[in-house]
Parts: sequence; C-alpha cells; structure tokens
Amino acid sequence: MSNQFYRVHRMAEIYGVSVATIWRWSNTDPQFPRPVKVSAGVTGWPAKEVEAHVSALIESNRSAA
Repeated sequence: MSNQFYRVHRMAEIYGVSVATIWRWSNTDPQFPRPVKVSAGVTGWPAKEVEAHVSALIESNRSAA
C-alpha cells in the first residue's frame, strides 16, 4: 500500500492560502487534517485525508448556497 503525503507548500497551493495559514489551521482547527511526521525533519498531510476534507468543504459550500 502506497501512502502519499502533501508537504506544507503543496497544502498552501491546494487551499489557496499561505504556509503560515496552513500551520495555524493545523494548530487551531479541529476539522483540519492533522499533519504527521513522515521522517526526521519531514512533515506531511495524508493525501486521502486532505482530499476528503476539500470534498467536504466543497459540498458544504454547495449546500449553503
């Protein structure tokens, strides 16, 4: 099984925000995907969790409109 992770700069691109915002959301928003230590000095977000989160955001915005 191959696990893919997004690094912080890719996360910022996906969400259209700054790197600092990604870290802030990671520390303060309980709904935001949790980062994991991939190896020493490398932190990433599991791609499947990020994709599920983005899909949920899109769906909630559609239903609110």
